[in-house]
Amino acid sequence: MKIILLDDIRGKGKKDEVIEVASGYAMHLIREHKAIDANKVTMSKLKNKQIAQENEDLRLEKEALANKIILEKKPLSFTLNVGKDGKVFKSVSHKQIVDRIFKDYSIKVEKKKFKSKDSINSLGTTKVAIELFKGVIATIDVVIKAA
Repeated sequence: MKIILLDDIRGKGKKDEVIEVASGYAMHLIREHKAIDANKVTMSKLKNKQIAQENEDLRLEKEALANKIILEKKPLSFTLNVGKDGKVFKSVSHKQIVDRIFKDYSIKVEKKKFKSKDSINSLGTTKVAIELFKGVIATIDVVIKAA
């Protein structure tokens, strides 16, 4: 029996995948609300959903490419206190970078999309990579100056 999965089923398939299973197992999955019968109506709805998702992905990718160009144009500058021996007392976190990007450009970026996990704690220019969308990575310059 052909069914459309509503959830990922380990060993069987991913959400929105059409699979063929034994009718007893199909009924079990349908009763558990983990699948629906793959008939003409549900297949049509699935196809429409996939087309809508593809269009949304294209829109988001286009937006990410435009944001990449904006972010890579101009470096972000931060000022930190420095001791007599040139040691930096604080660091610039990903949250501070995210907040500055939103403040300066009105672009929302998620902290978890940063490629490096470390905060920046040295003077000078540091390159920071951020994944804006699948495969769209912006490399921005973060400049740390002494106060």
